[in-house]
Amino acid sequence: MDLNDALFLIQVALVAALMAGSIPYLLFPSLVRVFHFFLQPSRTANAFTIPDDADWPEVDLVFAAYNEEAVLRDKLESLKNLDYPKERLKIWVGSDLSTDGTEQILASYATEMTNLHWERMSTRSGKSRIINHLVAKGSNSIIVGTDANILFHTMALKHLIAPFLSNPKVAMVGGELAYRETPTEENAKSIAREERSYLQWENRTKVCEGELWGATMGVEGGCYAIKRSAFVTIPNGTYMEDFFLTMQVLHSGEYVQHAALSTCTEDVSNNAKMEYRRKVRISHGNWQNLMRYKPTWSLRSFGIFLTFFCHKVLRWLFPFFVVGCMVWGSIQLYISDDFNVLIANYLALGAVTAIILQPRALLPALLAKKIKPISYFAWMNLALIEGFYTYLTTWSTSSGIWEPTQRNNQ
Repeated sequence: MDLNDALFLIQVALVAALMAGSIPYLLFPSLVRVFHFFLQPSRTANAFTIPDDADWPEVDLVFAAYNEEAVLRDKLESLKNLDYPKERLKIWVGSDLSTDGTEQILASYATEMTNLHWERMSTRSGKSRIINHLVAKGSNSIIVGTDANILFHTMALKHLIAPFLSNPKVAMVGGELAYRETPTEENAKSIAREERSYLQWENRTKVCEGELWGATMGVEGGCYAIKRSAFVTIPNGTYMEDFFLTMQVLHSGEYVQHAALSTCTEDVSNNAKMEYRRKVRISHGNWQNLMRYKPTWSLRSFGIFLTFFCHKVLRWLFPFFVVGCMVWGSIQLYISDDFNVLIANYLALGAVTAIILQPRALLPALLAKKIKPISYFAWMNLALIEGFYTYLTTWSTSSGIWEPTQRNNQ
């Protein structure tokens, strides 16, 4: 094989990798929006309005807390200020052997919030076990899952529950998660801006999926509601219990919707290393759920599988396509016997990779700012690879016990 043939095959591999990446990040979301525009022209983000005379169901709101004193007061204040009948809302909190002031805060608020119930777990348990435990203690018809750092808008819970009232087929609803602002100086150093842009694009895709097919592909673990009848015990060691429950609901034939007006906010860590570790944990959980998901082949389940594959699976596989393309290219250059080109290729690839991963260290500030979104995308895909490796090496021993991302950036 001569060098021209090798370069041609490398170009083919590059085009294939780019196409694989364009489907989940661009083509599929764009097509979903087009279908939504033509098939649901009257539906908007305000589709699930709050009825004036609603008979609001009783709700059990549950969350796990481990060393969350930095954000817990704000969290409980947001729950205390919810515009929802207090007698129809019970709040259950499990402290996973917190060692800071978490439990003192819970005890203090429990004296004034009569619907707040909390307990200290007997051992470190992890989020999934705590959720199972708290759900079993309640009996209300709707379960709301959240996290300690998620703050609810006053009307968020009513907007989260409204889809259940408008369509009995709806068994799960995801809320609209947005990132809280961080100080301007820190914003320039953090990945908050890229996270915010990505989340806005993702949320709009979820709205369209839910309104078109009742198949919103994943809810946010910090803000979702599920019928108790649809809740399935979460397997021990599960990291992404929200996506596990989503797929269980879709598998049963019921609907998952996204409530765009159910607004909750989350802080994004300014510590890039902490945020990267969070994405690795998310990736680990994604691979767990991929291996567990076994669709039944009806017309609806095939459509759900296709949505799952285009929206999620191709996204998780994309970094492996890129790595495979690099290996393929190296093999072709090696076969061509042009080692000078092979060495030059490695040097160029190494230089480009270093610049993309560490733009602030290697480029002027203005240029580094332009590269930042590409850097964010690259680190996100590296986290997918590391999460896959973590899943393979711990799949039978995963405990689901976590260390919270550094909270309260302000």
